[in-house]
Amino acid sequence: MTLEPNKDLRPGDTVTITCSSYRGYPEAEVFWQDGQGAPLTGNVTTSQMANEQGLFDVHSVLRVVLGANGTYSCLVRNPVLQQDAHGSVTITGQPMTFPPEALWVTVGLSVCLVALLVALAFVCWRKIKQSCEEENAGAEDQDGEGEGSKTALQPLKHSDSKEDDGQELA
Repeated sequence: MTLEPNKDLRPGDTVTITCSSYRGYPEAEVFWQDGQGAPLTGNVTTSQMANEQGLFDVHSVLRVVLGANGTYSCLVRNPVLQQDAHGSVTITGQPMTFPPEALWVTVGLSVCLVALLVALAFVCWRKIKQSCEEENAGAEDQDGEGEGSKTALQPLKHSDSKEDDGQELA
């Protein structure tokens, strides 16, 4: 049995498992099973070729997507002699790891996003502060112009002239 790729396998990877038997007669039957004994029939390709002596070489290929752990078995059966040849491969998958490069990219992007939000908050604060200052300055300018309506906070101006001595203020 062969397995390709044969290293750095992770759950979710697609692998090709090849089972071969040489110089058998008559043509063999090939069965694939998972670790629980359930038959695997999808994604199986089997070919048989007769050599010069009339004996058969069998090649069966199974393509599977790896789970966390998996055992795959190939059974080659001679139907006339009732003999079986068996091979299996067990794949212990590594849990998917977060690549260190992706970690640094994630941290870097997070820092940039926070910095951008802080800068945006600062700009908004400055705009609001500037707008409030302009409103206050505009209100003070209006108060200084003319003798508009007076409030209790703005005392009335009183003129002391000799003409007004005899008059009472109402």
